[in-house]
Amino acid sequence: MAKFLWRGVFIALFLCSICSVGSAEEKVILKDGTPVMLRLTEEVSTKTKNLNDSIHFEVAKDVKVNGKVVIKAGTPADGTVSVCQKPDILGQEGTIAFTVNSTVTVDGQWLSLRANVTRTGENKMLISAGAAYACCPVFGLIRGSGASFPVGSETKAYTENDVTVKVD
Repeated sequence: MAKFLWRGVFIALFLCSICSVGSAEEKVILKDGTPVMLRLTEEVSTKTKNLNDSIHFEVAKDVKVNGKVVIKAGTPADGTVSVCQKPDILGQEGTIAFTVNSTVTVDGQWLSLRANVTRTGENKMLISAGAAYACCPVFGLIRGSGASFPVGSETKAYTENDVTVKVD
């Protein structure tokens, strides 16, 4: 009888040890305002984008909390064009701005991000207006330059809320 009791205890301990190995995942809190470096995976310019177009990024560097990765480098992120003003005659420059919206944590949770980034092209209004006045009105048709962010441009976004993330 004692032999069966010890076998039962041994089997129970063995099963408990297996269960504890399987539940080795830890939870960490990713705090609101944690910086996340993002890299553009496409060109964003006044030539290629319009208002409300989607923009695609990837996470440039692992985001860690207590030494544990909570967002892996290479994870996709998305944003939206919030301003797209095309260059215009009389040398008026173009302006493009975008917001960063979200990415995904290592445990598959959507994570809201916040960032607003703006770039303005070169203003040629003085050249255009001056040349039009001094020489010929046709120079008034000179456009300013557009604004753009090349592929690989990096920007810093911040997490929107505190989020509990399961990590290995």
